Amino acid sequence: MRPNARAILVVGVLFLVLVGLNFIFSAEPPGEEETEFNADRSSHRAAPFGALAFYTLLQERGHKVSRLDQPYTALKDRKEIGTLVVISPPPLRNPSDEEFNSLSEWVKAGGLLVIIDREITVEVAGVEIKTSYAYAAGESGAHALQPTAYTRGVERVALSRLASRVKVDSNSAVYHVGDVEGAVLADVKAGKGRIVLLTDPYIVANNGIAESDNAMLALNLFADAPRGGIAFDEFHHGYVAGDSGGLMAYFGGTPVPWMMWQGVLIVAAIVYTFGRRFGRPLPLRRERRTTNLEFVSSMANITRLARATDLAIQNIYWEFRNRLCRYSGLPSKADTGKLATAAARRAGMDERELRRLLARCEEAARGRQISDGELLNLVSRMREIESDLGL
Repeated sequence: MRPNARAILVVGVLFLVLVGLNFIFSAEPPGEEETEFNADRSSHRAAPFGALAFYTLLQERGHKVSRLDQPYTALKDRKEIGTLVVISPPPLRNPSDEEFNSLSEWVKAGGLLVIIDREITVEVAGVEIKTSYAYAAGESGAHALQPTAYTRGVERVALSRLASRVKVDSNSAVYHVGDVEGAVLADVKAGKGRIVLLTDPYIVANNGIAESDNAMLALNLFADAPRGGIAFDEFHHGYVAGDSGGLMAYFGGTPVPWMMWQGVLIVAAIVYTFGRRFGRPLPLRRERRTTNLEFVSSMANITRLARATDLAIQNIYWEFRNRLCRYSGLPSKADTGKLATAAARRAGMDERELRRLLARCEEAARGRQISDGELLNLVSRMREIESDLGL
C-alpha cells in the first residue's frame, strides 16, 4: 500500500471513531425509569422526586441548612447541627446498628430528628416507630387533626396514593395531620430531644411541595427546632465526604468526558496528517548559483564579441517566456497578448509595460538590430521580473 493511501486510511478510521463516539453519547442506554417506588430523594436532585426545592425553601426562609455527608457516628462531633432530616434512604444504604446507637444518643441529648419515609420500622432513642399502608382509591388528602405548631396555616395536605400511616408506641406521641385511615404526621419526645415522623415523601418532593398546603406543612416541621443548623442526610444517598472523584467526577453524566476523548483523537489526527504527504511530491526549488549581474555581463560580453545579439536575446527571452507561462498557468505556445494579460493580472503588474517588453524581446529575437545598452536593459528587466515573481 502506498504511503498516501495508508495515511488517508488512518484519517478515515479516526473519523469513524469520532462518529461512533457521537452515537454512543447521543444514544444513552435506557435506564430504569424513576418512580415513587425507586426514586432518589436526595436534596441534591432537581428531578420530580428529589428534595432540592425543599432544601432551597428552607434556605430562603433564613434557616441554616447544610448536608451531612458522614455517617451518624459523626453527629457527636458536629455541634453546629441541631436538626437532622432523613428522607427515604435507599434500602441498600440503611444505617448500621452502630449508627442507630449514635443517632439515639444524639436525639436524647437534645437533637431533633425528622424522618420522612413511607416505610418506618425502627426503634430510636427507646421509641418504637412503625408505619402501615392505606392505599387511596382516588385523590388522597389529609387535614389537621388538632391545632398545633405543626398545623399552623394548614387546612389540607395533598398526599400520594402510596402514603402510609404511622403508629408510635409512646405516651408522649402527638398526632398532628391525618385522615380516617390514620396519622401521616406525628412527633414524640425522646429524652431531651424530639422525633418528627412524616409518612409521605411526596409532601416535600419537588413534584408535590407546591400542592395544597404542603409547603406550609414542610416549614412547620421545624417549628420547635432547637438551636443550630438543619442538616439533610446525604451520606446514605451516596454522597460521601472526601469521595469527590476529582475533575472527572464533577463532569460525570455530562458530555464533557466524550468531548475530551474526541479532542484527543482530533489532535492525534492533526499531528499525524502534518507528518504525512497527501499530494504528489513537489520538486525542490533550485537556487541560482550565479547572480543576475554576472549572467548579464557574460552574455553581453559574448554577444559583443560574436555580434550575435539576436541569438543572445533569443536564448534569454524564450527561457523567460516559458517560466512566465508556467507562472500564469498557460501553455508555452500561448499568444503573447494573452500571456501578458494573465501574468500581469496575477502578479499585479502593469500589463502595457509587460506587453511592450515581450514585444521588444520578440522583435530582437527575430533579428532586429538593437544596441548593447538596449540589450542590457531588456535582459535586466526580465531578470528583475523573474526575481520579483520567484520564477
